[in-house]
Amino acid sequence: MHIPRAVRLYLATRSRSPEESARETRRSNRYGCLGCLEFLGGQKLHVWCPLALLIIFSMLGIGLFESIRLSTHVLQSPCTILRTELADVGTCMLCDSSVPATCEVHPIATARLTVTFKHLHLDENITGSVWYCKNRVSEDPCTGHVGFLDQFSLDVRSSRYRSLVGGPIPCTTAEVLHHVQLKAGNQPTQATCYYSSQDLKGEDVWLSVPSAGLVDHAWFQSHLEYPVLVGLGGLVMLTLLLGLLAVEGAELYFSGLV
Repeated sequence: MHIPRAVRLYLATRSRSPEESARETRRSNRYGCLGCLEFLGGQKLHVWCPLALLIIFSMLGIGLFESIRLSTHVLQSPCTILRTELADVGTCMLCDSSVPATCEVHPIATARLTVTFKHLHLDENITGSVWYCKNRVSEDPCTGHVGFLDQFSLDVRSSRYRSLVGGPIPCTTAEVLHHVQLKAGNQPTQATCYYSSQDLKGEDVWLSVPSAGLVDHAWFQSHLEYPVLVGLGGLVMLTLLLGLLAVEGAELYFSGLV
């Protein structure tokens, strides 16, 4: 950085007498850090201070996000299923290509299992919810997509439920009811719950073992301030890097070295 200024300072040093150079060296050694402060004071502090604050803010935001991500673990606890709520969210009509067309109407449902369990980092039990087809309330009933954070997806991927015959589309009322009865049965039912170590309110609970990435995604999806922090921090660092490269290239160009 500042290559033209460095060249001018080097040429000016060569033009000094040995006595002047010796006095300048003794002065810099005498003042030490004060000389550094004097150098910084001569610069544009209104530029350097916001720049330093931006760098510190970016590093703190990225560091906070990574510390939370690395300290998040999947915890297991015995739990009690208190009650089950099943709600119809609509119907889906499917028709074949024959003439005349034959149509079938499939009711779509969502279910919530209310569970209570002892969190590892809390003294009292907390109440959480295990969801089946949670996003069906806000989505098209005929869509074939099921959220990967859903307990329904974990059940379908597990070997125990792989042999179950489902409907033409997921989350039909009969299919959801079948899954719920296999898990819950008659309330209250004892089960094993899995949750995030960062989740102190029971926001996301599962009855099957989720992956660590799924637990991280579920927690950060409920706390968007941390992804926003790391996004802004990365944007600031990238902007500073591109700005420094641009200034370096401009100085090399105008100095005639390239």
